[in-house]
Amino acid sequence: MSHATITQRLADMSIALGGYREPASRYKPAIRVGNLLYFSGQLSAMEYDGVVAGITGQLGSEIGVDAGYEAARQCAIGLLNRAQTMLGDLSRIRQIVRLTGYINSGPGFTDQHLVLNGCSDVLIAALGEAGTHTRLAIGVVGLSFNTSVEVDCIVEVD
Repeated sequence: MSHATITQRLADMSIALGGYREPASRYKPAIRVGNLLYFSGQLSAMEYDGVVAGITGQLGSEIGVDAGYEAARQCAIGLLNRAQTMLGDLSRIRQIVRLTGYINSGPGFTDQHLVLNGCSDVLIAALGEAGTHTRLAIGVVGLSFNTSVEVDCIVEVD
């Protein structure tokens, strides 16, 4: 798929990439090994200059599935920002191989799969067949900054 097609698909979803920030901690946002990019966790909320911005809260006890879906959507945008920064062109993505979502879940919350659809839907809509992936949605009792969702992925690139 061409860069122009991906850019148009993102625009159709009212998504503009940009504003990527390097991590403040001791890790790389992604590492390339051969033709695979291994992305570190992308949070739905981050702390910048002492202020937490983004979607926070535990699913089921503080926020609902719709807010969680949006949090996962924001994670997908963050992943695409990282990929564009590293690759220079999203059309270099051959396949999203694996997506793992960690959902900050309250007791009894079992709709992690519905929350992670927010990330999957963006990747597939933006990248077409290259955006389809295997995935795992995991409920966890807490995440950094009380963020609602964290995702990581493995991407095959040319």
